[in-house]
Amino acid sequence: MRRIVACVAVAIAATAIASPAQAQERGCYEDYLRDGRTIEVFCDEGRPGRFRAVAHCTNGLGVWDQYGTIGRVRGEPSVAECTSLLGYPRVNGYHVDWL
Repeated sequence: MRRIVACVAVAIAATAIASPAQAQERGCYEDYLRDGRTIEVFCDEGRPGRFRAVAHCTNGLGVWDQYGTIGRVRGEPSVAECTSLLGYPRVNGYHVDWL
């Protein structure tokens, strides 16, 4: 029984690592690019004006936030790219800063 529970836990953890987190912002949707290293966020609803996507990045050694370009509601997307000198950086989620 312990082995089954351990296998299920490992499978869930592997799935969580392999797939990026879902969007948390209402009225916004995302597209992951470059094997999960870049996120492009579009917002159709929300506060009028401008916004910036903030990618939550990880490379297995640490976590950090990477700020993206400035986007417009119902217009230009905001693009944030995770970069790192060590390891393989990936987007592990994001949030939107309203400007």
